[in-house]
Amino acid sequence: MSKRRRLTLEKKCNLVREFAEKLIRIFYEKKKSEEEVLYFMAQWAKSMKFREYWFAIDTELQKRYECASWFWIIRRLRNYPDYWKQI
Repeated sequence: MSKRRRLTLEKKCNLVREFAEKLIRIFYEKKKSEEEVLYFMAQWAKSMKFREYWFAIDTELQKRYECASWFWIIRRLRNYPDYWKQI
């Protein structure tokens, strides 16, 4: 992977992590359903044009944050592409 692509991926990973942390707080505090949270993440990621990077983002974040309370949002979007189609 080129240095430029690596830096781009790092920036995207940081943005995804920050947004996922916000969503997990909403999930717990406002008692939103999993489907709503996944839909919000997919909608946001698609608007940021992250869809084509999602597998790389998932892989990078898994290395560092697999046990984090919000990581399931990232993994679920990777494993269930139907959320991407709903938007």
